[in-house]
Amino acid sequence: MFTDYVAKVADLLALQRRIVGVRFIPFELEYGRTDAAEIKGKGRLCAFVNKACHGDKLKVRRENFSCSGGPHQLGLKPVPELDRSGRLMSKCGLYSDYSIGREVTKSFMRISQEIYGLEIGPLAEMPEADVIVMMGMSEQMMKIVRGYSYHYGRPQNFVSVGNAAMCSDLVAKPFVRNDINVSLMCCGARTSTVSDEGELGIGMPVNMFEGVSEGILKVFGNNKMEV
Repeated sequence: MFTDYVAKVADLLALQRRIVGVRFIPFELEYGRTDAAEIKGKGRLCAFVNKACHGDKLKVRRENFSCSGGPHQLGLKPVPELDRSGRLMSKCGLYSDYSIGREVTKSFMRISQEIYGLEIGPLAEMPEADVIVMMGMSEQMMKIVRGYSYHYGRPQNFVSVGNAAMCSDLVAKPFVRNDINVSLMCCGARTSTVSDEGELGIGMPVNMFEGVSEGILKVFGNNKMEV
């Protein structure tokens, strides 16, 4: 089982944060049966993941989000036309004009199906996780990419624009594309996760974690061969 690799990878890479699993829960009944603690109050996805990085296991619905981006990227809430078109991005001054805002918005790769809630926790406690989030210093993230390339070759789908890092870069994009993604993080994610300036993030579908982990252990383990 993929969870057997969690401790080995965390130890070899000397990760300071727990490896996190995110599970999409499509139905209210299933959400109610989940034993994770339900969040009281509101916050951002990046803050929820930060709690999981430090050992908490929790579940959230769209009502728990203090930002609009998280629910919109993750299928928890319909996306208004102003947002979907990219016009909001340009009107807010984040991008120079409408066409650039539209292009960036398209790159978010929002989850199209309706999701009722999310379960988020340390991966070791999340056997039904759909997406995995890892955070660490740039050298640690480099080693994860090396582990990926051991089995899967050159990464084809890295997309990061320094915006919507946790919800889009690290959760939605890996799920939609069924592939690894590296995030440069964003201002909101860095604040909510209390990140060091050198920290980056990596997200991947759960089906890749075993292969990536095996690659990390092969390349950087006791019998490593450096290039």
